[in-house]
Amino acid sequence: MGMLAGGLVASPIYAEAQQAGKVARIGYLSLGTATTNSGFLKAFLDGLREHGWIDGQNVAIDYRWEGEGKTGIDAVASELVRLPLDAIFAVNSRTAVATKRTGTTLPVVFAQVSEPVALGLVDSLSRPGRNFTGLTTINRELMSKRLEVLKEALPRLSRVGYLANPGYEVHKPQLVEMEAAARSLGLTLHLAEARGASEIEGAFARMAAAHVGAFIVQQDDLFVANRTLIIESALQRRLPSMYVFSVYPRAGGFMSYGANPEDLYRRAAGYIDRILKGTKPSALPVERPTKFELFVNLKTARALGLTVPPALLARADEVIE
Repeated sequence: MGMLAGGLVASPIYAEAQQAGKVARIGYLSLGTATTNSGFLKAFLDGLREHGWIDGQNVAIDYRWEGEGKTGIDAVASELVRLPLDAIFAVNSRTAVATKRTGTTLPVVFAQVSEPVALGLVDSLSRPGRNFTGLTTINRELMSKRLEVLKEALPRLSRVGYLANPGYEVHKPQLVEMEAAARSLGLTLHLAEARGASEIEGAFARMAAAHVGAFIVQQDDLFVANRTLIIESALQRRLPSMYVFSVYPRAGGFMSYGANPEDLYRRAAGYIDRILKGTKPSALPVERPTKFELFVNLKTARALGLTVPPALLARADEVIE
């Protein structure tokens, strides 16, 4: 067996991938479709390329998109794990949990999981201890920070809606933290629940009935996948919004504060690289984001009749005109 830098023994997967005609094979499991997630996919492929893995050359990727069928994420995950794969990239919380439910022993990497320990994916962040590892977006301070920024943009804000999925595995502890963060800022939080796309419109109707001045969206993959519907509903009701990821303001949402998702996908490729070269997932600590960004969509602000404070705009990492 060959030797890698740092004394690691090259795995058969890596050694064979260096030979003509031999390729590693990984699975890619995501919600939505290839079209709605093209930016994330590009970041992952770029990350693989940085480590010398080229899709179609020395690595083959089997893609499964929950949004391109009608069978649901559990069925899609079950289909994927039956393939002769060397590793799986289950991009976020719902896909990672669905993969775990299959009982697979394949190495699995995730990029956007908010509570990997609570979800039972790993034993701890520093010592995963299982066949799952990757990157977590967990940061208790972010909930309060998002509300602080939203209140800075809207100084007269007193009632804020919280669009959340009660079916999300860590919904209850996150709700408790959100309520505490709202109280600390003198805000009244109004919960608006939606378990699926068909319930989002009703959630907006309940927020409107509660006369909220703005709303914040839970970090659940359901809402990322339905961001266009959420943004359109917010604009129709002239409701300012705070989101978790920059994909929302890029698509017309008002503001976001959180980790850079493309950076997480790019870094996840590094985990895949190390696994293909022989490192076990249980030996790879779960990492946290290193970049937190504030995005403000001024075009949306104008459509809502809002004037964003200059000091807030000056701190923004990106202002979308």
